[in-house]
Amino acid sequence: MRLSSIVLGCCLAAACASAASPTSPSSPSASEVSAVGSRPAAETAGSPRASSSVPTLEAERRAILAELISFDTSHGHETDALEPIARRLEDAGVHAELLEAGPGRGNLIARLKGSGAKKPLLLMAHVDVVPVAGQPWTVPPFRATEADGFLYGRGVSDDKGMASAIIAIALELARTHAVLKRDVIVMLTAGEETGGVGLPWLLEHHRELIDAELALDEGGDIVGADDQSRIDAVEVSATEKITQNYRLVVKGHGGHSSLPPTDTDPTAMLARAVERVAAHRFAPRALPAVKDQLAFRATREQPPVRGALERIVTSAPKVTPGDERILSADRYLNALIHTTCVTTMLQASPQANMLPTTAEAVVNCRILPDETPAQVQATLDRTIGDPAVTVTLEPRVGGVAPLTEIDASVMDAVRNAAARWSGAVVYPTMLIGSSDSRLLRAAGIRSYGLYASPTSFAEDTAGRTAHGPDERVPTKWLDDGVRFLRDVVVNLAR
Repeated sequence: MRLSSIVLGCCLAAACASAASPTSPSSPSASEVSAVGSRPAAETAGSPRASSSVPTLEAERRAILAELISFDTSHGHETDALEPIARRLEDAGVHAELLEAGPGRGNLIARLKGSGAKKPLLLMAHVDVVPVAGQPWTVPPFRATEADGFLYGRGVSDDKGMASAIIAIALELARTHAVLKRDVIVMLTAGEETGGVGLPWLLEHHRELIDAELALDEGGDIVGADDQSRIDAVEVSATEKITQNYRLVVKGHGGHSSLPPTDTDPTAMLARAVERVAAHRFAPRALPAVKDQLAFRATREQPPVRGALERIVTSAPKVTPGDERILSADRYLNALIHTTCVTTMLQASPQANMLPTTAEAVVNCRILPDETPAQVQATLDRTIGDPAVTVTLEPRVGGVAPLTEIDASVMDAVRNAAARWSGAVVYPTMLIGSSDSRLLRAAGIRSYGLYASPTSFAEDTAGRTAHGPDERVPTKWLDDGVRFLRDVVVNLAR
């Protein structure tokens, strides 16, 4: 891959203004930015107050978020989205670098200097997003839209919401000349959703720029009540499931579709294999990383789910068949206690009147961290039970990362920041998805997953958050979210 290092100085603003990609949307107009970026917000007690000549932390976060959403980064073009961010940082006196792992695949790194009394703190997020093709959006996905108490847009949850909060916090720290005991490194990356051009490339080629003692990434959660009336919990992710794709392949003879096979049909054989995978349930267990989360959910659920959760917390890691059946009715709880596999892609003949020479399926598995991809492959082979169906592991970026040790100072910082929400519980948990934190943990950097946009379990299970159509976050808690993350950062950096 090509390396293009763009060191951004004062002259960059004019150059970037005339170099917008023809395939990338322009930045939002002033009216669009103000629509989501001008809401006034109260200052947190003891926090630095912004000068009247610059936007507040909350307003700036909203403006940056609208700007980031306006760039379609589902197929690259991260450099286009990051150039305006770099200009903001430069204008605040923070040197920023854009490092490209390939054309248009930019990664931004900036550093706020501290005294050096402590090792650096890394704040990270990614600015690429998943595609919207084929999804039934009711609003333009690449324009920040506020409606019905929610802010909509691709990336508002994953992960431009976190990226915008990190940049707004860095700008406030720079403008207020905050006294820091450690450097605060800002890193916004490309390609997290597909791998290779973001953090893996930076670790290989520019490790010295991002080396840190601690990192804060996506992966945690701020859990609001389903009716948005309160904040119930703050989740800190310290480990995550292993993401592994498997390819199922059945060979055929091909030919004209007017002469279908009477003995072996590769598509029918693949269909049977996919059905068997869908019907299989991996053995349940409640790992130590999820016990606190299950205990919290027990306080918010109604019978019979409440009783099942209480029993599982007591018997963990054992889960009885009866309790498994109860929890399996909830998609999120089911994912906490199981390795899961689901078919996400199918492929056969390239044309309707051609018999396929191969029929293929991609099965995406999210593996509990006490299990290995090879063990899951063996389980899939046994489950399918057909030697004509080959099961192979797809290449993956990064290995199996260790659990991040639960650092008391980190949890204290989170609890202090979460004290703004009366009654909110703070606990460590396991991310059921995947993040770049696994790469940092494997590289020896302790990484913790947080979040800066409160949402609810109902929104998660309804598919309206990460990767879903009409991706959205509640506007009611948006400003509180960035203030929470700011306080965590200040607590850890001072």
